[in-house]
Amino acid sequence: MFRDTNSSKTVNQLLSVIIPTRNRAARVADLLDSLGHMEPTTFEWEVIVVDNDSVDSTREVTFRKARDLPIVIRYFLESKLGLHHGRHRGTKEASGEILAFLDDDMILDRRWVHGADLLVRGEADAVGGRVLPKWETEPPEWVEAFWGPEGETRICPYLGLIDLGTERKAIDPVYVLGGNCFIWKKTLIDLGGFHPDGMPEDQLRFRGDGETGLMMKFQERGLRSFYDPRATVFHIIGPERLTVAYFCQRAFNQGISDSFTRARADQGLCEPSSFPTNNPESLPKRLLKKSFRDIFKATSRRARELINPRKKDPHELIQNEISKAYRKGWDFHLKGLKKDPALRDYVLKETYLE
Repeated sequence: MFRDTNSSKTVNQLLSVIIPTRNRAARVADLLDSLGHMEPTTFEWEVIVVDNDSVDSTREVTFRKARDLPIVIRYFLESKLGLHHGRHRGTKEASGEILAFLDDDMILDRRWVHGADLLVRGEADAVGGRVLPKWETEPPEWVEAFWGPEGETRICPYLGLIDLGTERKAIDPVYVLGGNCFIWKKTLIDLGGFHPDGMPEDQLRFRGDGETGLMMKFQERGLRSFYDPRATVFHIIGPERLTVAYFCQRAFNQGISDSFTRARADQGLCEPSSFPTNNPESLPKRLLKKSFRDIFKATSRRARELINPRKKDPHELIQNEISKAYRKGWDFHLKGLKKDPALRDYVLKETYLE
């Protein structure tokens, strides 16, 4: 039974908030608490926690929060590992015509749920919001150099952060991130769902381009995407993510994802004009959030300001190390495509919805 958050208002629409998670019970508890304190809405909404085969107390925590919080929370177990499996299971179970997707390591602004308003009013097909950092420790200075570009639009793909300012506006769908977005359920299904993402380490060769592939198809159909700063989330970033090793792993993974995209473009499964013919590091600026080389160029001036010029430039060393990791990821995936017919078939699937 669904709870009307403001019974004096007319129920216009139903939203399903989908949270895939794996072995982060404490994080999920904090996220659910923040969802339990949203501002009132004119529509009913529910929360769906999709447990991707956790071995911690995720199930118990979810059921306790469902009992204690004034929101509808439903729990589902999804044993197939991978972020897209969690998102798709949530889509299947959702009661809502509008879906919202969140990562499990976030805390929400009280106005976040109003990110659905444009869809409720029929004025948008997808909405993205701000993803701001909630640092658990002071980040090293070199991390600031990997934000780009400067000004009203700031984005750090390594940490999944984005800030497009304080005004609502139409945006390129490339800026709609899967960890904080609203989209029509019918649209998601029609577009074939999310591409593979968040794979366990032993299945990295099956990694795809996540929401990027989805939003490229979204753009090709001329659908409407907006940014709403009310949909603000705070992404919890621990010290383990503030290391060069972590950034290199993200770059390696991105090399895999971009090779996946390139392979699909070669077969006409996405717009080939959007991609380079050979150099994987020359992806267009339209795909800024996935293009590490563009980030480096955009932030080089800022890096020089942060670094003592009398010393050897550590930003250059870090940049080179991360660039090498990206190339290794690209080569790793390309070799797999050449050797493994099953991998090629998987990369070229029309849809990853089951």
